[in-house]
Amino acid sequence: MLERVLIVDEDVKVRDFLYEVMTEVGFRALTVPCGSEVLERLKKERPALIIIDDTPGEFSGIPLVKKIRSFDRDIRIIMLGLQPDEEGLKSQVAETGISAYLSKNFNDPFVIRTIISTLKLDNSTRAKSEKIWGRVLIVDDEYEGRELVANYLSRKGFETDSASSGEECIEKLRAGSFDAIILDITMNGMDGLLTLKRIRDINPSVKVIMATALGNKEAISQAQAIGASDYIVKPFNLVMLESSLLSVLLLKKNRMNY
Repeated sequence: MLERVLIVDEDVKVRDFLYEVMTEVGFRALTVPCGSEVLERLKKERPALIIIDDTPGEFSGIPLVKKIRSFDRDIRIIMLGLQPDEEGLKSQVAETGISAYLSKNFNDPFVIRTIISTLKLDNSTRAKSEKIWGRVLIVDDEYEGRELVANYLSRKGFETDSASSGEECIEKLRAGSFDAIILDITMNGMDGLLTLKRIRDINPSVKVIMATALGNKEAISQAQAIGASDYIVKPFNLVMLESSLLSVLLLKKNRMNY
């Protein structure tokens, strides 16, 4: 039986977008337009995750979360709002046990990646996926790292190929097509940023996720300026990597202007 995700938002476009994304990932999406329906639904069934819109009102935002917490202290909740950095909000998020408070910018892969990873961290032992998500090229000059990622993604429904250098990556990209590339920034020979530039010259539409060491903010900024779709910090959690891949591929398919 599919795990359920309850989506609570008064905007029908948001409900439609999230419904499509959650369904694509393999969860059963349930949508309601207002928070007053949530409490009744929770008396009958317990979803794996609730996504709540942060708008004013007794049955929205933090007030709704507090009502849910009065009888279920552990259910995972993600809140979506237009001002995630608002003063005093962080303390309320921590007090109510919200898993994440995210900006309502669905063109940012981080938003969808966080939602997917919150779900998949509880479902990381699922059987091999039968769905084919796309073809992924893994570029890293460390053999063990390439093999670890390739084996994991193969079990999760991705077709994988690998390259040990930027030069080999470019050769393989010219010889065949890929939906996404996982590209290490620091490599011998052609570095990741130069490789990214050449990838963009050959195929501007392919999604590229950069793998970088912690704190390499300047390199991340340069990669985003060149056209990287997302980035992950090494050493990375494989579930987070999978979530990042799914987010950039789903956003490519289900683009939303919000």
